[in-house]
Formats: sequence, structure tokens, C-alpha cells
Amino acid sequence: MSHFVKIIGLLFVVMLALTPSAWSKGPANVTNGLHNLSTTGVGPGFFPGFPEPSLYVTDSEEVCVFCHTPHGGESNQQLWNKDISSLEGAGVFTHYSNVLLSDALKGLPTDRAVNPESLLCLSCHDGSLSINAVHNVSNANDASFYTTDGASGPDTFIASTSTPNSRIGATLNGSGVGLGGSGDLSDDHPISFSYSTVLADTIYTVGSRTGELRSVNEAVALGVRFFSGTDANIECSSCHDPHVNYLDNPEFTPFLITANTKSALCFACHNK
Repeated sequence: MSHFVKIIGLLFVVMLALTPSAWSKGPANVTNGLHNLSTTGVGPGFFPGFPEPSLYVTDSEEVCVFCHTPHGGESNQQLWNKDISSLEGAGVFTHYSNVLLSDALKGLPTDRAVNPESLLCLSCHDGSLSINAVHNVSNANDASFYTTDGASGPDTFIASTSTPNSRIGATLNGSGVGLGGSGDLSDDHPISFSYSTVLADTIYTVGSRTGELRSVNEAVALGVRFFSGTDANIECSSCHDPHVNYLDNPEFTPFLITANTKSALCFACHNK
């Protein structure tokens, strides 16, 4: 093999390593993030300068069990260890709505379903299901670790009593349990919609707001992740990475897919 071919091959490998799909995630180490709910992680004082985490366990060293299981997980998800059927069955969340949104997005019902990619996050964060309501408990824990109600299991979780924190789908004052009192995404960035469809709206192609949104390729190059192929759906993981290590990378707080220094993540889509 000639030196020229070897150099071309090396450049190809480097280019692959630098493609957006390869680097559009935060620096990974879930042990060093607030999603480490075990005794090995995020108890008081774990992050100097950070507020005390809202939830953590007192009786398990397992890190991954709160979301994943190698056997018996949700068959259509990433071996998901939580029951999302109740969220799928409920079907409806209240989404953000604003008169300044494009006609393409305003055409969607405010009360609509959430796509499976975001249901993974909402299986903890909608406020209706306990964090330790899992299919399979850690081998080191007995059945008391499991709970199916909307509260924490017996003597398992230390919970914050301050702001809603992790209850993204809760009402602002944190009231209500279950989708009757939660499932409220009206004060959160819209999710489960096609970015490509919005981009094609006349407001952004020939109207006064032309150029206010970057193309899919531009957004991906700046760190955003899209779903469902050419639909380019915006989901929770378009901006967030649950495994991010921000003990060593605080600029990725809170679980960002790329650092938001000087609002860089916002400007990845919003060209303003």
C-alpha cells in the first residue's frame, strides 16, 4: 500500500471521528453526574458549589439500575428498566404554545402525545412515577426497593422539599401527582415535533423571520441531535445527555449535550 493511500485512509478515519454524530454528546461519565442516584454518587457535598441533589438513595451502590436492566427491560427501548406504558397510555401532555411560534408548530394541538425518545426521560421527570419504580431491582436489594406508586419507596430516597427540580412535567408549584396534576410541559421548550416541518414554514422561508432558524445540518454541526430521520424531531435528548460528566465539566450543567457557554447551544438552532 502506497504512502498516499495510507494517508488518505488515516484522514478518512479522522474525519469519521469528527463527524457530528460522534461528538454531539457531552463528556460521558454518569458516575460523576446527578443521574448517579446511588450511594456512590451525588449525596450532599458531592459537587462543591452545586446545590444538594433532589433525590438519591441510601441503600444501593448500583448506578445504572434506575434506568437500565440487562434482562427483562422494555423491549422497544434501550433495555429500559422503567414502565413507560402508563405514560404511553395516558398519551397526552400539555405542550408549550406561543403566538410567536411558526404556523407549522401552532398547527399542532397543545395537548398531544410525546414521542418515545422523550418518554424515556419523562418516565422519571413527569412527576407521576417514583424514581425507584423499576422492572428489575438490583441484585443487592430486595423487593422493598421496588415501588409502583407516585411516592418514594420505604426508607429508600432522600427527597428535596424545595422547588420542583426534577419534576419537569409538574405544575410550577409542584402540586399534583400523576398526569392529572403533572404532564404539564407548557412552561418548557417544545418537544416531539418536526424541526424540518417548522423550517419549511413560509414564516421562515419568505417571511419576516427568514433565517432565524439554522438548517438541520448547521444545528447538528453545532451539537444538536435530531431524531426520526428526515423529520428531524426535537426531543429531550436533542439538547440533553443524561450521562454527562459535569463533576469535571460544569459547563455542561444541566445534562447538556454541548456546553451552553454564551448561549452557544441555544444559538445552534436559533440564529439571532
